[in-house]
Amino acid sequence: MDKHLRRQRMPWRHFPLVIFLLFFLICSMSAISQVKPESQKVTLAGNISFSQIFQGIKKQTGFTVFYSNSLLDDSERITIKFNKVNLTEVLDVIFRGRDIAYEFRRDKVIVLDKKKEAIVRNDPSFIVSGMVYDEKKQALPGVTVRSYKTGKATMTDAAGQFKLVVAGESDSLRFSFVGFKPVAVIVGRLRNFTVGFEVATNDALNEVVVVGYGIQKKITTIGAQSSVKAEDLKQPVANLTNLIAGRVSGIIGVQRSGEPGFDNSEIYIRGISTFTSSSPLVLVDGVERPFSNIDAEDISSFTVLKDASATAVYGVRGANGVILIETKKGSSGKNRISAQVDGGVTRFTRLPQFADGVTYLEVSNEAFRNSNPSVSTPRYSQERINATANGTDPDLAPNVDWFDVIFNKYGNNRRVRVNASGGSDKAQYYLSVGYYDETGMFKTDQLAKYNSEIRFKRYNFTSNLTLNVTKTTKVDFGASGWISNGNYPGNGTGSIFNAAYVMPPITIPVKYSNGYFSQPRTGDMGNPYTMLTQSGYANRFDSQLFSNITVSQNLDIITKGLSVRGMFSFDNNNGHYISRGKSVDSYLATGRNDQGDLQFTQSSIGTNYLGYSRENGGSRQFYLESAINYNRTFNKHQVTGLVLFNRTDRVDAFAGDFNSSIPYRYMGLAGRVAYAYNNKYLAEANFGYNGSETFAPSRRFGFFPSYGVGWVASEEKFFEGIKDAVSFLKFRFTYGEVGNSQIGGRRFAYIPTVGGGGGYDYGRNNQNNSIGGLSFGDYAVDVTWERAKKYNLGIELRTWKDAVSLVTELFREERTGIFRNRGDVPWYVGIANLPWANLGAVNNKGIDATLDINKPIGKDFRLGLKGNVTWNRAKVIDDAQAPWPYPWQQRIGRKLGQRFGYVALGLFQSDEEIANSPFQAGTNKPGDIKYKDLNGDGRIDSYDQAPIGYGSLPEMVYGFGPTFSWKNWSLGAWFKGISKVDISLSGDGFRPFTYGGERGNLMAAISDRWTPDNPNPRPFYPRITYGADNMNFEGSSWWVKNGAFLRMQTVQLNYEFTRKKWLERVGMSSLDIYFIGYNLATFSGFKLWDVELGDGRGSQYPLLKTYNFGIRANF
Repeated sequence: MDKHLRRQRMPWRHFPLVIFLLFFLICSMSAISQVKPESQKVTLAGNISFSQIFQGIKKQTGFTVFYSNSLLDDSERITIKFNKVNLTEVLDVIFRGRDIAYEFRRDKVIVLDKKKEAIVRNDPSFIVSGMVYDEKKQALPGVTVRSYKTGKATMTDAAGQFKLVVAGESDSLRFSFVGFKPVAVIVGRLRNFTVGFEVATNDALNEVVVVGYGIQKKITTIGAQSSVKAEDLKQPVANLTNLIAGRVSGIIGVQRSGEPGFDNSEIYIRGISTFTSSSPLVLVDGVERPFSNIDAEDISSFTVLKDASATAVYGVRGANGVILIETKKGSSGKNRISAQVDGGVTRFTRLPQFADGVTYLEVSNEAFRNSNPSVSTPRYSQERINATANGTDPDLAPNVDWFDVIFNKYGNNRRVRVNASGGSDKAQYYLSVGYYDETGMFKTDQLAKYNSEIRFKRYNFTSNLTLNVTKTTKVDFGASGWISNGNYPGNGTGSIFNAAYVMPPITIPVKYSNGYFSQPRTGDMGNPYTMLTQSGYANRFDSQLFSNITVSQNLDIITKGLSVRGMFSFDNNNGHYISRGKSVDSYLATGRNDQGDLQFTQSSIGTNYLGYSRENGGSRQFYLESAINYNRTFNKHQVTGLVLFNRTDRVDAFAGDFNSSIPYRYMGLAGRVAYAYNNKYLAEANFGYNGSETFAPSRRFGFFPSYGVGWVASEEKFFEGIKDAVSFLKFRFTYGEVGNSQIGGRRFAYIPTVGGGGGYDYGRNNQNNSIGGLSFGDYAVDVTWERAKKYNLGIELRTWKDAVSLVTELFREERTGIFRNRGDVPWYVGIANLPWANLGAVNNKGIDATLDINKPIGKDFRLGLKGNVTWNRAKVIDDAQAPWPYPWQQRIGRKLGQRFGYVALGLFQSDEEIANSPFQAGTNKPGDIKYKDLNGDGRIDSYDQAPIGYGSLPEMVYGFGPTFSWKNWSLGAWFKGISKVDISLSGDGFRPFTYGGERGNLMAAISDRWTPDNPNPRPFYPRITYGADNMNFEGSSWWVKNGAFLRMQTVQLNYEFTRKKWLERVGMSSLDIYFIGYNLATFSGFKLWDVELGDGRGSQYPLLKTYNFGIRANF
């Protein structure tokens, strides 16, 4: 296994290409930034001052005008009227009659004195000096002062003073310092300058981001992380997991069901890197908690930690990545109240389409004839076909669209939210309540005495209170949770869908004309309508209560920058499932008597009452955390440190066995040391030392370190020349190790199980002999956590005056010690049960990137564009299984999750071709699928199965969306896409007549099939037969379809009323009216069902389109 790992090449071989592309982008953006002045239009009118004119020019064109007060008197006012006039013409007019000239330098207009211009150009250099201070009038050391003409620069000293040689009075100086707005001044006649800096409150360099067990300034972070704005999560869906994939780089995710209350998406960070659990660790307000039912309105930040530097502090739980969610807290100021109400209708994105009864009968006859060429009597007579087509006898010749019978055209949802926040310097609060109600698409029987419709209700609440007990002591209280109540049919959704797929349209009517409920007497075929409406109902009740208290103490009295924090949380989860099942008398009509009355046999005897059964579940969790933090800046040096202890105890409140009754426990230490020099050179080290009771005492704890370095290249002096084009450029690299304790299998796997004995297999013929005594069952050897080595290279770039930002991450992971049952020992060795151990290994590599463009255009219009992409590919290095006979069968070196099956070459076109082809099982005729004989032995069997397609989980997930705003209007959209994924088709309803009789519906795609009259070489269906008398429906590349799609996930139109007198009269500060559409359109070549449902036959509750209108009022 180590050899395999050493052979793997790092993805950094593409690094020179990345640098080249980055250089090309910088040069391109530099060229783009050279906007031609004559192409800029200006609209201004009125009697205004020069400063007002120049402010208008800057807003409309982006050009900043620099001038000396000795040339222009700002108290003077001039009357102008320009309507879309070129910038150069505007300047010519306002400077007309004055001894003034001007020139353009990038995005600047420099105003010059004509009389001195010639002299100025030949001015000898001279020295200027000055002082720089901040908003508090305190000196600022380390400020960069650069001459525009000479390019020479200096830095202010400890007293904030500087001296610099300039190229004359026409020169200009640029002052820049991290965290402050840059300042530019023209030298003119001044020789001594006093420059004041303003804090750049919106500067991304000052942005604070959430990291593991704390926060950091974004400029100094080294770990790979991505985030999504809380505003982007406020969509008309109940389940938060359905909004993450495609909105956050690094997330691979798909939604496999749209059923209310059961519509969780599968979420993975940078894909799957193991054979066991790949679920990420999710922390809400610092505690491990589920997040699918959190109200998006209560979220303040949503962050995804992706590499080892970001997740090492979580130790044995960090290998699959971490999601950090922080809920909103109050702030000082006036009390603020927000209320929101919205609602709308829902409908399916796409339902599978089935053939009607006539088509079913005709194709059934064709299949029967193909399988029984010597039988002249058709399976169904023409009389039966005519009766079905004409509807003359719906009792004995029905034609039922079962999906039309069980589904409504529309469902609906509604939502109400109210929150309040505010406080003083001593206390701040945030309170919110929310209600969500969704009705599903299933029909109900209005005459039934119970309700079997799908209806999901949820009540959310969040309460956060911060008390500043003293100037150095802060206490945070938090309580939140939700209660949900779901009503469902007595039979599960899966059973009802299966019945609709299995029941043909011609077998039974929904009900007979005399009111009897219909039911065939064949196997597990049920009437979908009675299963939905006449089988009782089920109720699911869930509640979650989250609570925590945190005490923070500033210890500047000991040393500046030192603080401690302690947190305790208690969470309680309860779930109850109540089933009230029943059944009805059902019948099958066998014909009519001489009087024309229907003749029946009873298929089943029903019950006249609702039964009762109950299942309970729940858990209690206690969490304790204590930490020491250090954060201090010494001149240009910033040092931060963290040491943290935590412990989690979770108890299964309704344990069903002794093992489950033992508390689940995690305990450990975490630490971080970070250093930054002048926000330019960065270094960081993290560690986690923790463990789980799942493992043997000697193997429970592990040490997981990580290291990272960063370089903010844009802060170097040599970068000043292109800083107008590229304002920020940062490189970072991290390496570390993390673990995964979710290894699957039996809990306490290191303890072997012992059982009594049946036979023992041994001998040449695998003979079974009964030997008395005991034998080992499952057992494992030195079981411990999985270990992942992770590498990450990140590049951050901002350009076009910070309007464009790009973050790109290249990553690689080497996962070892994956828990596997050894399968490489042959049976004749005589070991009945092979041991489990940490044997497997998988390598994963990929790239993710985020692009953000936000540009004001003119005074009232703003354009934005966001996008992200994630691609990964995991490769099996060791699966602890026996080698396969042929190279194409090997799993080692293949993509994790790779499909295997027969390689379809097309369809047989003649009997001669069949005779000259390798042997295939069954009766083969022209129109049957022809497979490739990979090993050349003259027969098609399991040795000819090879890799086909990509797999059910996409390798690539991406998303993008434009936003437009004009005055009080805003319009936005978001598109989500996945690619490098496919769908394997299988199952009842998809495979026609596999069981011979009337079992299995028939998809509408049956119209595209091979027949002697339509010998299409590549139809959807090959030759149709009765029963499984050939290999047409074996797993093969024929039935693997492209699963890529692009979905218009959201469209939102909003109008905001502000500053209206009628708003003020009712105490409102603003009022929004909006429309939100969700899943409105899907673009894909796959048309059988909603493409995101994935493999099989589409027999899941489809995803939903939503059309919602709402109103939001702020007080």
